[in-house]
Formats: sequence, structure tokens, C-alpha cells
Amino acid sequence: MSDFSTRTPPLAALRAFEAVARLGSLSRAAAELNVTKSAVSHQLRALEADLGTSLLRRGGTVRRAETTEAGAALLASVQQALTLLETACRNVRASARGKRRYTLNVSANPSLAALWLAPRIGRFIELHPDIDIQVYLHASQDPAWKTQDIDLAFLHVRAMGPHIAAPGDIPLMTETVVPVCSPALVPEADRNDSRVFLRHRWLEEKHIDSPETDWRTWGPRLGIAPVDWQDPMVLSGLSTVVAAAAAGVGIALGRAPLIDEDLASGRLVPLMPHLRMPGSWGYVMRIHANRPMDPSLPALVEFLAEEGRSTGAWQSPDGVFGSLAPHDVHAEHQDRPAGSRTRRG
Repeated sequence: MSDFSTRTPPLAALRAFEAVARLGSLSRAAAELNVTKSAVSHQLRALEADLGTSLLRRGGTVRRAETTEAGAALLASVQQALTLLETACRNVRASARGKRRYTLNVSANPSLAALWLAPRIGRFIELHPDIDIQVYLHASQDPAWKTQDIDLAFLHVRAMGPHIAAPGDIPLMTETVVPVCSPALVPEADRNDSRVFLRHRWLEEKHIDSPETDWRTWGPRLGIAPVDWQDPMVLSGLSTVVAAAAAGVGIALGRAPLIDEDLASGRLVPLMPHLRMPGSWGYVMRIHANRPMDPSLPALVEFLAEEGRSTGAWQSPDGVFGSLAPHDVHAEHQDRPAGSRTRRG
């Protein structure tokens, strides 16, 4: 005998609810699902009766359908579940046609993911249309990625202390710090004049033990007297700092190559670039040691390693990367059991 308290509602009803909540209209949901408006309405009423709560607000002055608190909570889970189902079905169809698809799960901190990784993932997928990439976020020094379904992690490391590179890590790139701002904030003629730093707000990234992104380190380099020191606006994460600088809020200490895309597009411009400072941190790629290696992983690792080298910030293993030996991901793939995994959610 089934337990009605745990029984999953019909898939058709969940699809109808998701479509109405996303599109904001019964009519548009009906058109997308290729059913009548009355059929969608019936599915919604049945779903609400099944769950014992209202999912959509009715009778208000707003023409667009809106979810209730319960509906909003359900919607996120339903959309995630439908995405997993669509992915699985797409994979089965591809396998039936003899064309296999792969999914790689990678993990990075939010700044690296948004500023450097995302544009390159797009270029990689263009070259490898049979490989999908899912990017998960972790805090810079958060080991939680180890317990997740992650194939490859991008980790922030330095030469000394607890966050050093481990044997087997693959060097990606080091960093260089340079002051940057919006081109509208400082005229081009003044960008090599240290006095501009006295006229604008300083933006600082909240960072773990990084003297090169601390304005107290830059004051003497810029010839700023202690009496002229100002308290910087401290923001969490480089992506937030970059957004504020690009909006003209102030001058930031940007970490190249994470800001390379913004510099190339002209969204940011460097100030006093001859005073740029080598960073004490770098990035490595770490393959999950306890997971079967996906056969598509070496292609991604090699592509991103080349991207890291091409930035010009990649240095020899004598610095941030310690004594890491050259890493042959193809050899490791042969030594470890290959996973039979295809698309995963």
C-alpha cells in the first residue's frame, strides 16, 4: 500500500506548474506544452490538492502569475529535477544514435569562475561539442569540493603556509597585481600620475593573507604619505571588486590574468602599470584522486593549461608552485580506471 505523504505527484502536473511559474501565464504555458488552457488549469488544481497548499496567487491585480512562498520553494526543485530528466533523455537519444556525450563537473571559487574560467569554457565547448561542462562554486579555501561529484578543482595556492600545491597538481597560472579603474574615472593623460590615487576612493578585496592586494602595501610604492592614507572600501571577492571598479566607484587592485578579459574589452584600464606587483598566489588544477577519470578530462586539462600559459603570467615551478613536476594527464588516465560516465546532472 503506497504512502500518500511521500508519493510524487504526476510529472505532467509538475511540468504544468513549472511552465506557468516560469512564463507567468496559463495561456503561454498551454501553448508551450501543446495542451489546452483548461488542461493546464486542471493539472494545477490537482497538484495543489495533492500537496495541500496553494502554489500560485490568484485573483490579484497583477496579470502575471506569481508563486506563493510554497510555490517558489517547489519551483527551484522541480526545475532542477526536470533538467536532470532532460539531460538523461538527451544522453539516451545520443547513445541510440551512436554518439556519446560526456559531462565534466569542475569546481572553482566565484572570482575565477566568473572572470577567467567561464569565457574559456565557452571556447572549449565550441571545440569539443560532445563534452558538456558543469561549473560548481566553492569558497577559496573550502575543501567541500572533495565530497562532491567533482572531476577537476581549481585551487588557489601559494609557496608557503597551509595552502601549498600538492604533488600531482597541475600548474595553471600565477598572478600579477595592478591598479585598475573605469576609463571614465581617470583621463588617459593622468593614468601614470600617482596623484590620481588621492582623488578617488580605494577598493580593496577581502583576501586571505595577500599583501599585494592590500593598499597598505601600495601606499609607499605610490609615494602616498601616511597623512594622506584613506580607509578603503572592502568588498568580498574579486568579481565584486571588478564590478565596482568598472562602474566607476573607485580604483581597485586587480589580479591579472583574472582581469584580462576586462582589460582587453576596455571595461577597465590600468594605472601606473610599471609598478605592477607579482602576486604571492597562483592557481592549480587538481584531479579528484578518488574518482574514475572521465576519458574526456585530459582534453579539458590540456586546453586550460595552455590558456594559463598563454596569459604570460605562468611562471616556473620555483615560485608559487613549489617543486611540482610536469604532469602528464594522459599517462594518469591510462593508469587509473576510466569512468563509464556520460552526461550527469
